[in-house]
Amino acid sequence: MISVLNLPQLLSGSKRFIVFVFAHLCFIGVAQQAEVSHFIVHKVKKKETLEAIANRYDVTSEQIIAHNPLAKKGIRKRDKLQIPRYKKVVQIQSERKLGQHVVRPKETLWRAAYTYGISIDSLRVLNPQLGNTLSIGTVLYVPQKTAEEKAAQFSYYTVQPREGYYRLEQKLGLTRAQLETLNPELLEINLQQGMVLKIPKIQADTLVQQKLQFGAKPSFWDSTFVTPVVRIALMAPFRLSRIELDSVIQTKKTLSERNLTTVALDFYAGMLHAADSLNKVGLSVELTVFDTENQRYIVEQILNQNDFSQFDAVIGPFTQGNLSRLAQAMAFFNIPVVSPMTTRDIKASKVTFNTIPSKRSLSKRLSTYIDSLDANTDNPCILIISDHKNRKTEFKLKEQFPLAEIIRPDADFGYVKPDVVDSLLTPTRPNWVFLETEDLNLVTGMTSMLNAQQRDDRKVQLFTHYRSGTYDDSNVSQAHLGNLRFTYPSYFHEKRDSIRIKFDENYKERFGKTPNRTAVKGFDVLIDVALRIAVKRTLTGGVSLGLGEQLQHRFEYKFMPTGGYENIATYTIQHQGFEMIEVKPSNILLDSLEVR
Repeated sequence: MISVLNLPQLLSGSKRFIVFVFAHLCFIGVAQQAEVSHFIVHKVKKKETLEAIANRYDVTSEQIIAHNPLAKKGIRKRDKLQIPRYKKVVQIQSERKLGQHVVRPKETLWRAAYTYGISIDSLRVLNPQLGNTLSIGTVLYVPQKTAEEKAAQFSYYTVQPREGYYRLEQKLGLTRAQLETLNPELLEINLQQGMVLKIPKIQADTLVQQKLQFGAKPSFWDSTFVTPVVRIALMAPFRLSRIELDSVIQTKKTLSERNLTTVALDFYAGMLHAADSLNKVGLSVELTVFDTENQRYIVEQILNQNDFSQFDAVIGPFTQGNLSRLAQAMAFFNIPVVSPMTTRDIKASKVTFNTIPSKRSLSKRLSTYIDSLDANTDNPCILIISDHKNRKTEFKLKEQFPLAEIIRPDADFGYVKPDVVDSLLTPTRPNWVFLETEDLNLVTGMTSMLNAQQRDDRKVQLFTHYRSGTYDDSNVSQAHLGNLRFTYPSYFHEKRDSIRIKFDENYKERFGKTPNRTAVKGFDVLIDVALRIAVKRTLTGGVSLGLGEQLQHRFEYKFMPTGGYENIATYTIQHQGFEMIEVKPSNILLDSLEVR
């Protein structure tokens, strides 16, 4: 006997389809009226249709409308729909034989049921002894699959250049242990470029969707180069004329402090390392360096004394004013000007490429993640703490969460009373606190206070739409941020995968020190710019390649209405202990919720 969940969905369609199902599957039985056991709340996303939502949850549009009458007139972004899940199990006789399945590590009820194309309720009918969890090695009775059905569960993936287990896990959602289980040969030989790996079809489908979404490969190292030489100019404020080379002590002091000179030197070192890396894969990078000394008149002299029409792109200057002046001059030659460091708005120009995403893009990234959490969380407790500089963000959050509590810091001293926060937090629901400020005293006080409010029966998570450098201050406890699972959008992610570790080793061997963020930024910017030019001849043409990702930065350029290109590729980062990992919008797993 096999029980089928949501039988009305199985039998929807024409009479010919119903006859086909009965004739070919040999199912004989009487359908009983389906009974709703519980609901899943779905938050409508931009451009999402009712039909698409119905297909996602394996129900009909009519069933959704039955429980959401307003949906009959249409749905809009951020509408919340009650998606019915059916409890009543229909008993149907089947001529299919039963097989056995041995539970693997980390396997859930949903995964086991999904593997054999049945619901969790159906799995329980076949195995009445089941509880809510599975033990490794447990033998389950399941429908016996034919060879064709087993083959249909899997697809295949070819390992790309520079891909290790970490990158495969990010792309496929499969750990090293899971890949080794599916591909036992990995236990005997190392992962290699060109290897063909067997992966579950659900991961293959997800990979296809990712490619459709991003429209490009994660990086362009394995692309065909249509031009063998890329000519790049770097304009940076080295200010070498100000260094007293005759004074060893003064020189060491200058180079040991964080200033424009050391920033320029670190960035340049990263670019040199990138040029060598590209040379090894057959792309020659000709790099010409100019010292702007951070002076406008020096920039003018450089423009007057050099022919910039020979370059494929100019990286720099580092400051807003000098970069805008250069972009004005380069627009005549249509030479791209890449802004590597400044976060300030650049004067509109058709040739500018800003590598740092705007606050607007960062805020949008976190909002997308919050939307996914909200769609999967029942009635979270929301607290919004913001100063007068962040009222716009406060207003948007209040619009999204009308029941949220707004806490204003003391106008004179900029602090929040602990008893106010304590009275609003609840042990019965998830507590989400949005801290929208760049004030060091408020950040230090709130992270310490919220960490103290964290208990086994009361979980608090901290968010912000913009993580300023304030959070890097020594007075802000990284342990507290880890305990609060501090989550924020970022334009970089300091990963520690095998590729990054190898990069650090090679860089240290060459320059005698570990690369800092600026050096890595120099490496990533030149790699991305040079590869786009090599593949599409021009940087503007290379925009069509879409998303590219290097060591710790993503690049995806979009032409802005005001002129110029802006990088819109970002990360959502979360502190977990002393680690910072990337988190992505979660997907709702069908039938993964317990019956309520």
